Order: sequence, then C-alpha cells, then structure tokens
Amino acid sequence: MDYQNRAGSKKGAGGVASDAQADLARRKQVEDLLKGGEDIPYTFQETNDQEEKLRKNPYIYKNHSGKLVCKLCNTMHVSWSSVERHLSGKKHGLNVLRRGNTTSNGNGGSEYSAKNDRDREFHKEVETRRSALQNNGLVPKCSVVSVRDESTNSEGVAIRVDYDEDGAIADESITPMIRIVSGLELQEAEKKDRKYLAIAYEPFEIVAIEIPSDRQIKMDKLETIRDSVDEVNSKSTFWDPVHGKFYVQVFFE
Repeated sequence: MDYQNRAGSKKGAGGVASDAQADLARRKQVEDLLKGGEDIPYTFQETNDQEEKLRKNPYIYKNHSGKLVCKLCNTMHVSWSSVERHLSGKKHGLNVLRRGNTTSNGNGGSEYSAKNDRDREFHKEVETRRSALQNNGLVPKCSVVSVRDESTNSEGVAIRVDYDEDGAIADESITPMIRIVSGLELQEAEKKDRKYLAIAYEPFEIVAIEIPSDRQIKMDKLETIRDSVDEVNSKSTFWDPVHGKFYVQVFFE
C-alpha cells in the first residue's frame, strides 16, 4: 500500500494506517496467498481444531478466561503449541505414570497394594520396637573417669558401658553408637545451655553423660579404630562383643 501521501505522514515515509485500511491490506494479502495455492486456516477452523484436541486429551481443559489448563499438573498455557510441549515433557509423563499406578485395577494396582502392605508392616514394626525401647527398663551399668592426654595435656573423659545382659541383645550385628546432643534439642528449659554425650544401644536405655558445653571434641590426631557411621564413632569408640563392653574416650580442645 502507498502510505506516503496520507495525512499525518512525513515526506518519504509511510503514513499512519487506519484499522479499515489495515484490514483491507490484510485481506488483499490473504487473497494473494490463496491465489498461490497456500492453505490459510480461518479463525473458526482453528477453534474447532482446539475443541477436537481438548476432547481427545482428558487432562486439558479451557478455563473461564480462555486459557488452557492441565488439571493433572496444575499448569496454565496460552496456546496449544505450549500445551503440546508440556504434554511431551518429563513432568507430565511422570504425573501420568503416578496416576496410572494409583488408579490401575490390573497388575499395577496389585503392586501398588502390595507396596502399601509392606509400608504398613514396616511402620507397625517400628512402633513395636519403639514401644519396647520406651518400656524395657534395661539400664546398663556405666563408669566415667576423667583423663588427660600426656602429649597434648588435653582433658577428656573415658566411659565404659556394660551391656552384658543375658538374652537382652536380639541382633548381635548392631553395635552401640554415640552422639553429641545439644541442650537446644531437649525439652527441659534448664538444660538448654548444656551438652551431652549420648550412648544408644537397642534394647537398653540411652545413657547420657554431660560434657563441657563450651568445648569441642578433638578429632585431628586420632586414629580410626573401627568402621562406623561417622568420624566420632570411628575414632572415639571401641565395641567388645564377646564381653558386651562398650568403651568411649574423647578429649576436648
């Protein structure tokens, strides 16, 4: 279109086109494309295509504002091309698999039901053992002495716990463990500024020894005594399964 002689335009530049003129130019462009054999979809045809796609996919629907929503993943899309990218993505695929496992009545449903049964049995066993730990009444004998490292002159404590109780130990493959417990983890308000070395071994009661709250345990020059869950248990404890004795020795900085 020739816009240069229109009112409001500068010489040598295109003028400001009105809505009617823009529509006329667009219609002429469409007619030129149709003459060249191009297939141009109309607006109503695009709407019908979307409605057909919505009917085929049970998870996609159009909300009151015309946006496309995936009710399975709770995502919103402005165009069908965005929906297609979402449907082929990993998030939607995983959600479809999860929903299939929960709603399937075939083999998948049986496996899901079996998993639920195993989980219930596991939690039941946990509650049974927890109840036994709370009411067993087995308090081990514990001895604590103060010690000093001659090479570094560091102060510390040595602990011996006697777990030699006939018939009390159900699983001999489990070994005692220690853990440093801050007073902030305890419910009693008067113990908030204290620190404890706790020793746990099922089915005995937990033994707790108070240690200085303002000092840290030295670990840099200690050798590994046994394989365990962390550095403190590996370097500061020794378990004698034959006599049922557990030894702990720590030094403070």
